[in-house]
Amino acid sequence: MSEIGVYRLNIGSCNGCDIEVLSVLATRFGIGELRTKIVEEPEQANVLMVVGVVTMKMLDSLKEVYAKLKEPKVVVVAGACALSSGIFQKSYSVLEPTDKFVPVNSYIPGCPPSPQVIADGLAKVLKVKYREWSALEGFRGVPELDVEKCTGCGACEMACPAFAIELVDEGSKRTVKFMYDKCINCASCEEVCPDDAVHLAKKRHLSWPDRESMGTSAEEELAKCPLCGAFQVPAKQIRSFSDSIIEKVEKYKKFREDIERAAAVCSECRAKIANIDVGKAILFKLMVSS
Repeated sequence: MSEIGVYRLNIGSCNGCDIEVLSVLATRFGIGELRTKIVEEPEQANVLMVVGVVTMKMLDSLKEVYAKLKEPKVVVVAGACALSSGIFQKSYSVLEPTDKFVPVNSYIPGCPPSPQVIADGLAKVLKVKYREWSALEGFRGVPELDVEKCTGCGACEMACPAFAIELVDEGSKRTVKFMYDKCINCASCEEVCPDDAVHLAKKRHLSWPDRESMGTSAEEELAKCPLCGAFQVPAKQIRSFSDSIIEKVEKYKKFREDIERAAAVCSECRAKIANIDVGKAILFKLMVSS
């Protein structure tokens, strides 16, 4: 079996992923086991490895390089920028992700992905057996979500700088979506989660053959506003809120129903004078009891 040529194309990266791709050439990562080599010209390659965001100025270069590849053509995208445009996805000069312009066979997430992950991604797409690597101490992988603990509060979505977390309310359900193709492994979601429901994986998450499978999610039941019937806050979040209050002041346990009813009132109803008075009355009860 002859060696397979891999052509690396930087279409707009910070060079973080570039350095990791070049590190794969080191003997310790065993790229020789994959029967691959980095080539200088796209005409010598079957595999195109793309790093960086697709910018207006580099789009034509991406298409030209892809056209020059030898058949069968294989495209591997490495790093959050190439997968989803990362934190630059709303920049004026950044276009859609790579797979909107050329077909992609393998997605390797990370900011940046490690040499081991890149080598493993190449091995999978080339259908070559490759060694397994264990994660180092303190390794930060993609976020893992504990569905039992998650209350759908949305703190993680607000903290995520890469737009990798999305809350979707449909009817009586709220879905919390973690999208690994956008994740930059910054751990902001882990730090802000009040329910200790998010942890960055300590194991290596490797490549994916498609974008749809790159993620995890949790579905929460929304509570109805007791006044207008609109769905707004997850029922589990309300229960978590009342639990934390009662944990601090046990005497408030007899007011649990009042507390949870007040927490379920939607923002529109809460702004009405009559309902503000009801809220004040509850606060007065709690103050007197303590």
